[in-house]
Amino acid sequence: MNNWRFVWAMLPLLILAVIGASTAAFSSEHANGYGLGIDSCAVFAKKYTANPEVAESVYFTWAQGFMSGLNFVATANGSVYRVITGSDMTTQKADIRSYCEAHPLTQYVGAVIDLYQSFPTSQQKP
Repeated sequence: MNNWRFVWAMLPLLILAVIGASTAAFSSEHANGYGLGIDSCAVFAKKYTANPEVAESVYFTWAQGFMSGLNFVATANGSVYRVITGSDMTTQKADIRSYCEAHPLTQYVGAVIDLYQSFPTSQQKP
């Protein structure tokens, strides 16, 4: 049981390490997970060029789930989370496209983390 307490205590540090990591870490060829976020920004751009509506819808749905997951873990641990609701999604999508255009070798998740870090912070009240 003590091992689980340690894991839960260390989880916020792990999240901060992932979020605070340089996006250069997200440009490696070796995937560190599954899903669309592992694709490079160049792959996203190619799919967006071929079919903008479908590509952006699918990728942005992944992005929303990823950011929500970060917030759920932060909230569960009483950590600071980001206010991702109430923001204009058209602007969010444009921000991701702009980031990817400037960083084509970065994984799509790097663009999403950059967007996530731009949101204001909050903390669950006890």
